[in-house]
Amino acid sequence: MTIEMTQTTLRPLLADDATTVAEIFREAVLIGTAAHYTQTEREAWAGPKLDPERWRDRVGSSVGLMAERDGVPVGIMTLVAPGHIDLAFVRPAAAGHGVGAELLAALTQIALAGGARSLTTDASKAARPFFERHGFYFLRQQSVIRRGVALINYAMQKPL
Repeated sequence: MTIEMTQTTLRPLLADDATTVAEIFREAVLIGTAAHYTQTEREAWAGPKLDPERWRDRVGSSVGLMAERDGVPVGIMTLVAPGHIDLAFVRPAAAGHGVGAELLAALTQIALAGGARSLTTDASKAARPFFERHGFYFLRQQSVIRRGVALINYAMQKPL
């Protein structure tokens, strides 16, 4: 999919967006992290099929934003109170065009308004440089098991 990079619109992420969230997640994991994780790791992370129901409750239990360009959903990011960035995924065709930065800036303001003193996240190998560019620092390496496969990620934090 080619996505024309124009102005980004942010809107609240709703439980009804579960199918779109699942699509963005799978694209970001299967394609966007190819330089950082093996095919086996990416397939274990993404799962065997598109699974919107997996995302419905997770999206519904957080504050989230959907980024759109010309009405096309290109990225999502969620905040679990008070200051944990949970989901942070951008379609590979939109990566590097400021979508993640816009989502993070907006959720940072929401976290500050809710009294957060810092932001935390568990960043993938692919996402770690993005978060470092935005003031997060490395806390520790972690191993998460998905479908019997160990995936490395990084606990990170940013003071507000």
